[in-house]
Amino acid sequence: RIPVNEPASIVSGGQEHAAVVRDVSESGAAIEFDLDKGEPICLDIGHDVGVRSKSLDRPARIIRHYESGFAVNFDDYDEKT
Repeated sequence: RIPVNEPASIVSGGQEHAAVVRDVSESGAAIEFDLDKGEPICLDIGHDVGVRSKSLDRPARIIRHYESGFAVNFDDYDEKT
């Protein structure tokens, strides 16, 4: 994993949410939200999202939650759709 700390948008269900990509690898990324701002965000494990940032623009699947965000996987996205 490579730390990036890059502003991003998470696209889900036609909505776009501001986020930050904290780190990225070939197989996935760690995404954080500023949970003190905006409306609540409900994205479950297995949920498909789009990740858009300066260096990323790809579909992904949420594989794990953590306190202020989640991890996504790029590798198995095509296999499960």
